[in-house]
Amino acid sequence: MNKIVFPESADAFRRTWIWAVPFLVFGIFILGQLIVLLPADALGLVTRETVETYPTVLYLVIGSFAMVALLFALWIRLFERRTMASVGLVFNRRSTSNFAGGYALGLMMGAAVVCGVLLSGGYAPDPGTAGQPRDFVPILVLMLAFILQSGTEELVFRGWMMSRIAARYGVWAGVIGNSLLFTLMHVEIGGLGTTSVIMILLFTSMTFLFSVFLSLLVIRQKSILGASAWHAAWNWIFITWFGLPTTGIDLGLAPLLTDLAPTERAPEWLTGGNAGPEGSVATLIVLATACLLAFRSLTRESRP
Repeated sequence: MNKIVFPESADAFRRTWIWAVPFLVFGIFILGQLIVLLPADALGLVTRETVETYPTVLYLVIGSFAMVALLFALWIRLFERRTMASVGLVFNRRSTSNFAGGYALGLMMGAAVVCGVLLSGGYAPDPGTAGQPRDFVPILVLMLAFILQSGTEELVFRGWMMSRIAARYGVWAGVIGNSLLFTLMHVEIGGLGTTSVIMILLFTSMTFLFSVFLSLLVIRQKSILGASAWHAAWNWIFITWFGLPTTGIDLGLAPLLTDLAPTERAPEWLTGGNAGPEGSVATLIVLATACLLAFRSLTRESRP
């Protein structure tokens, strides 16, 4: 593979200093959240206890990620003087199929993880939640919120950061570089609710493979739309289909299919513990397999 992730990124533009790329990513994410959360905190609308509960979490997800997306778009357009197509936000005849296919694949892979844990005895239906009325409005709103959140992360990490590193050091450096920072910014040890070294390693490895797989998907499609859809579906399915946490966030909504809970004797490495299915060894297996298949597909395409 060459150094160009997106064809449009080969056009003339003002370059961001390569050493500044990770600092800019980290800084804009922090700035975007502060712009949105500080006024709400000052007015008492958001507290540490309610920020990850429904519906307050929507303010965090929609408001802060929309601000991050806006700040990055301004940097790309005003400082670098390039189009959004240069970071993979491409709309063409394949856009609809890429997005729909990515979303369907995300749902299937998420369901495969949950079914794997369920069949292994790690999950069982929660009898205390049987017969709960389902409110479809929060489920639909969460779907749209996760599309915005995931699309922003794909724009920043797989669209902007990966292409910038790749242009200087090659595509594989871009894949590894964006995946390392993505992992660093997503693994909150305290939020996992465990001191187990095995669980910490499992979740860290999962997060890294998560980013590698999405990077390979973006490289193949020359667009971030499929990866954005996959990411959104993955985040959405655990909470809204099975009532399980996503990255440690549990909103307590009545799910579409069945409300699952870890069984008493199941080990954390199987259920994922407080992190939910993403902390399970089943997720590691599914993502490792997906990375291998995506890598083989890319190597076949690159052969003369």
